[in-house]
Amino acid sequence: MVDWEAARAFTEQACSEIFDYTECQVQPRKPGVTVNHPTGNDPDREPFTFKGTIDLEPPSDRIPRHLSLDTGVRKGAISYDAVLAAHVGSWPYIPRREDHIIAGAVTWKIVAKEQDGSSRPAFYLSRV
Repeated sequence: MVDWEAARAFTEQACSEIFDYTECQVQPRKPGVTVNHPTGNDPDREPFTFKGTIDLEPPSDRIPRHLSLDTGVRKGAISYDAVLAAHVGSWPYIPRREDHIIAGAVTWKIVAKEQDGSSRPAFYLSRV
């Protein structure tokens, strides 16, 4: 009998070891006191480092930020500067929208996240 969960976990770990070579850091962010105040670093969540894969030419994707009540209305394609994939199984927390990802000299902001049930979600990024 095949243990599909074990096979899936092995595959996700193998993908990480092969493809995740970019050193990254999560810098958690939080909104300002009011909408008129700037966002800032979140002292309640510690930054952490990880290795991930950043694709600089992601295709335009249809990830609606807010669904309309009218099912006939669809928002157009949304463009992103990059997409990050990484194995998140050992992360202390999952980054949120607006958190920053720092890779080398480039800082990215998470603008959307797509989870498929695996330990490798996609984080859609825009350059800060």
